Formats: sequence, C-alpha cells, structure tokens
Amino acid sequence: MKKILIIFIGFVLLIILCLCNNKPQNKDAIVSPYLNHNDSVHYVGTEQCAQCHQDKALTFLETGMGQSFDYSSIAKSSGRFDHIKPVYDTFLKLYYLPYWSGEQLMLMEYRLKGKDTIHKRIEKISYIIGSGHHTNSHFTEENGYLFQAPITFYTQKGQWDLPPGFEGGHNTRFSRKIGMECISCHNSLPEVEIKSDNRYRNLPHGISCERCHGPGEIHVREKGLGKLVDTSKYIDYTIINPKKLSWQRQIDICQCCHLQGNAVLKPGKTFADFRPGMKLSETFDQFSPEYEAGDKFIMAAHAERFQKSKCFLSSVKGDLSSANSTVGFTCISCHNPHISVRKTNTEKFNSTCKSCHTTETQTHCTETQKSLDLALNNCVKCHMPGSETADIPHVSVHDHYIRKPSKQPSEKDLKLKGLRCITNPNPDKNTVAEAYISYFEKFDNNALYLKKAKEQTAKLDKTNSDELRTIIHFNYISKNYAEIINLVSNKTMDLKDAWTNYRVAKSFENMNQYAQAKQWMEACLAIQPENLDFILQNGILLLKNKEDAQAKENFERLNALYSKNAEGWAYLGIIHLKKSEFNAAQINFNKALLLNPDLQLALENLKLLYQTTGNSIEAKKIEVRLSELKSKNI
Repeated sequence: MKKILIIFIGFVLLIILCLCNNKPQNKDAIVSPYLNHNDSVHYVGTEQCAQCHQDKALTFLETGMGQSFDYSSIAKSSGRFDHIKPVYDTFLKLYYLPYWSGEQLMLMEYRLKGKDTIHKRIEKISYIIGSGHHTNSHFTEENGYLFQAPITFYTQKGQWDLPPGFEGGHNTRFSRKIGMECISCHNSLPEVEIKSDNRYRNLPHGISCERCHGPGEIHVREKGLGKLVDTSKYIDYTIINPKKLSWQRQIDICQCCHLQGNAVLKPGKTFADFRPGMKLSETFDQFSPEYEAGDKFIMAAHAERFQKSKCFLSSVKGDLSSANSTVGFTCISCHNPHISVRKTNTEKFNSTCKSCHTTETQTHCTETQKSLDLALNNCVKCHMPGSETADIPHVSVHDHYIRKPSKQPSEKDLKLKGLRCITNPNPDKNTVAEAYISYFEKFDNNALYLKKAKEQTAKLDKTNSDELRTIIHFNYISKNYAEIINLVSNKTMDLKDAWTNYRVAKSFENMNQYAQAKQWMEACLAIQPENLDFILQNGILLLKNKEDAQAKENFERLNALYSKNAEGWAYLGIIHLKKSEFNAAQINFNKALLLNPDLQLALENLKLLYQTTGNSIEAKKIEVRLSELKSKNI
C-alpha cells in the first residue's frame, strides 16, 4: 500500500507539473477558430475564387483595389500622352518624359545646357501602380529588384508630375526601394525574397479576394469535397466573411491599408503575417502625427478619420475599448468592397445616412434649399467634402471624418504634440520608441521626434534583445557610435535583425575599427546577402580595410545583381584606378555618370584619372562641373 501511495502521489505531481508547464505564455492568448489563420494554409488566387463567385469577382475587378497593380501596358495606363509636356525638376535641373515605344512604356530622364542634351537616361517602366482613380505611379524592375520611377500621372487634373515625396528637392530619381510595407497595400501578397529588402520572386497583379477573406486553400478543398455550410445559420470557419467578424476585426481589415503614417512591425513579424480576422496590432502598429488642435487631412487615412466621426462614435454600444462592445456603423455600412465606388450611386450613400437620421428633428437637413440644390441633395458632398490632401499633390479625395461643415485651422497654425498610435490604445513602450525613431529617420527630422525618441528609449531594458535593437537604432540616428560599441561589447546576444547588425557594423566603421566592423557586416549579410545597400557598404568597408581584391569581387557581384547602382560602378572604377588600369577605370566612371550625372564620387575620381594621364582639358571641365554642384549643394 505504501508503494502504491508513493506511486499515486508521484503521478499526481507529474500531472500538476505538466499542466503548469503547458499553460500558455500569454494568459490572453486565444486560438482562432478560423482554419485559414494557420500559416501553413496557402493562397489560391482570384481565378480560383472566380470559379464559384464569378459575379463578385467580375465586379471586384472594376474596383480601385482590383485595378491597383499590373504590368505596364497601354490598357493599364490612365496617362495622357498627346501634346505631353516634360516634367521639370527645378532642383536637380532634370527633365522627365514618358513615352510609348510600341507597347512598352519608357521614361527618359535628360538635362539640357542651352539646346544641347548633356545627360540622357532611358528606363523601361515595368509596372503601373494605382487604379487611375487618382493616380498612376510607375515602377522599374531588374532581376526582381523593384524601384519607383520619378514620374506620376495625376488623373483628376490630367497632368504628369513628380511622385509624392519626390518634390521640393527630394527627388531620389530611380533609387527609391519598394519594400513590403508599400507593395503589400497596393497589391496582393507578393513572394518577397527574404534575402533582400526589395527583391521579389513573384508579383501578383492587383489586390485579390484573399486580402479580405484570407487564404482559400482549405475553403476550396472542403467545398470541392461537398462539405457545405449553411451560412444563413452558421459561420464557415474555412474562410473569412468580414460581415461575421466583430467590428474591431472588420475595421482591422480595412485599416491594414487605409491608414497613413508610420507602421512599426512587432518583433519577428512581417507585413505578410497579418491575415483577415486577426488583430492587426499583433502584427504592426500604425502611428501618425498628433496636433494640439486640428489635424492634417492625408489621403489614405480613411479608417482613422472615420473613427473620429460622431456617426461612428454614437453607434457604439458599450465601452469602445472593450472587446465586447458593438458598433452599428462600420466601413461596409457604406462600401460594398465588391462594387466600385464609381458605380455606387448617390442614393446608396444617402440611404445609409437616412437609416439613422430619421427622427422628427432629423428627417430633413437644416441647410437652405438653395444649398441642398447646389449639392444635388448629396449628404456626402457637404459632410464628407472632397479636398486636396497634405501628402499627395494634385489629388482631391473625400474626407471620411463625417461632420458638419466648419472652418478648420490652417496647417501653419497646427502645433505638433507627437505621435499617436491609431491601431492600439496602449502600445508597448518598445513600439512607441521605435515609432519615434523611425518617423524621424524616414519622414520628418523634426527635433521634437528625436527628443521624444530619446525619452522613450530611456525606458527600455538593454538586457532584452528586442529593446536592445531599438536602443541601438536610436543611438545610430543620433550618431552615438561609441555608445553602440559599448552596448554590444562583451555580449553574446544574437541581434538577429539584419539592419541592427548593419548599424553596429557602421558604428565600428565610423570609429575606424574596421576589423570589428567587418565581423558585424558579415553577420548582416548572412541574414540578407542580396540586400543591395549591404553589398555596397560591405565593398566600401573592404576598401577601407585595404582588401581590394575582395572589394572588387563584392562590387562585381553587386553590379551583376543590379546593374543600375551608380556607386557600384564608381567604386569599381576606383579599384581599377588604384591599379593604374586607366581604360577600365574610365569605362566604369562613365557608366556611373550615365546613371547619375551628379555623382561626385565618380566625377572626382575621373578628374584624378585625367590629371594622372595628363589630360588637363578634360580635368578642368570636371573641376568646373564639381564647382557647380557644390555651389548648388547637389
């Protein structure tokens, strides 16, 4: 009996131990009932969906989402090419002329001196992004690497101009990388090469059904086997029907893309990880500038603006921040995602308004009959007026902040408070710190953002790997290289993230500690060996470390992966120049200058080449050109 009792007690203790060890790490973690939330479930494509849902698929293809991205073609383009006037960048003194060569859209960049063309670069436009409702922008592609071209057609005004963000002296020409943050909102989920930032194995053509309904593999298989669900009574958990979701998860699907600002990924997450029906803030949080009074109207902020509206707030039952609250008015109250807004008549939108505004005092609008006639009895025209946005030129869109018309403070009267998290009322401290750091780095180098970044970073724990990466990022943008070196000294912590390893490498390099920099750069390239920026910077580091042969191989690999990197050719020229291989050096410098006529690295070394070979006339021409660039701060 004693032995049996001991065995029994041991068995009970074993069960208790197992239960304790198997409890979830997060007490709030919930297993999704939707089968297509499993990351092993594959996407099947719109063509597969259309086999059963042809009516919806056909009308969806007419929507802005359905027409959001495609190959460059005459059919896809909304641009006007008759009597076209070249776009002129007054800062860089460059012209841009889009034109068709047969069925292929081309973009010519050129510079004039008097009547002479002193620079000409022609690039093929591979893709057109944008439905044409407001704009068409354009992408170039080589070997899977995707970049934005410096030209956009603004449909509403029927004019060509520089793209948003390229104006005002910020023209990056053909070097703006298109990463997943951008492409995942303007397209279905492409197959990105994880070894790089902007290289793709496959690019779908337009937003697909599965961006809102989730991957359809299980759904298609079960329906094919005859496993049907009466959706009038039950939820079909093989696929997402946004109507059946809570209002929070409904809006998450929309605001996955219909938000504007700075998206901060959670550690270990990518933009491809979010699936409809999931909580968006578990993948990333979105931050936008907040002002003491008023705000800026930006183009893709539909979801944020809508949730400020009294119409939305008054439809809430319960505490808005509670998961148990309900809302009677969401995005799909007005918008049928399968139907183009261009084919949704005014009465459809008005009827949504009238479904609530039906009391004796609200049956009729309080405006004068004259004003109503001018507005053609269109509620939207007055209460969601179309206007230009703060971030996209030449574009007018409806403001989804539904309210009575009133005078708003001008942009110059707005006083910046900081950043506000739109997707999460209580973002964690690490996410907030990274939001300020990356907003300062990517969008606006306002000193307030740097100050807030410093305050938030001071709250982080250096022993936590996720927070250490953020601390390193802050010190990198602050140029506190010695502090970064101190942070990683005598630590065996795996930083995992390629960009963090890169920042550490550059910190050692800036402190002239090239051997240590090389180790961190190699760790960076082990994660992303096809990242063009990393390959370029690795070559520069090898040159500084007097490893010219390895540097040459590095730059040759860079140019083989992507032949349009001007600096890559310039550095190859430098290596040839050091070896007195003047002909090869000159060829490489000229290749660089064909790509970027203002690249001072190439000009200065070509001048040195001419001086070394006794060609004083050409050396003098380049000296004059360099003086012009320096005087114009180009």
